[in-house]
Amino acid sequence: MAADINIIKNISVFSAIFGAGLAFLALIPALMPVITLFILPFLSAMVIFAALRLTNKSYNFEMKEYAILGGITGAISGFSFLIIFTPLVLLIHLFFKNYYTYGINYLNFFVAIVFIVTISIIFLITNTAGGMLAGLLEKQFDKFKNNISKEEQK
Repeated sequence: MAADINIIKNISVFSAIFGAGLAFLALIPALMPVITLFILPFLSAMVIFAALRLTNKSYNFEMKEYAILGGITGAISGFSFLIIFTPLVLLIHLFFKNYYTYGINYLNFFVAIVFIVTISIIFLITNTAGGMLAGLLEKQFDKFKNNISKEEQK
C-alpha cells in the first residue's frame, strides 16, 4: 500500500477522537439512534478529508487505498465509541435507575466483547464504502481544481 504511515496515524487518531466524542454525545437518549445509525457508519469521509487537508501534502491514492482508509476509520471509531459508551451507560444506570441501559446490563463479559467486535466490523464495512466515496469526491475535486487553474493560466 502506497499510503503514507503518517496519514494512517492521523486517520487513526482522528477516528478514535471522533468515536469517543460521539460516545459522550450518545449518552443523550434522543441522540443515540441518530449517532449510531447515521453518523458512525458514514464517518469516514469526514475523517479522511480532515486528515488529508491537515497534512498539506498531495496524495495520489487509488480507490482501494481510500477503501482501506475508510475501513480503518470505521473499525477504530466504532471500537472507541463502544469502549467509552458501554461503561458510561452502566455507570449512569447505577445512579439513575430509570436511565436507558439498551440491554447492556444483561450481557456477560464474553458476549459484550463479541458485541463490540461485531458492531466494529459492521462500521468497518459501511465506512469502507464511505472511504471509496471520499476517494471519488477527492479525485473529482482535484480534476475541478486542475481545470480552474488551467483556465486561469489562459
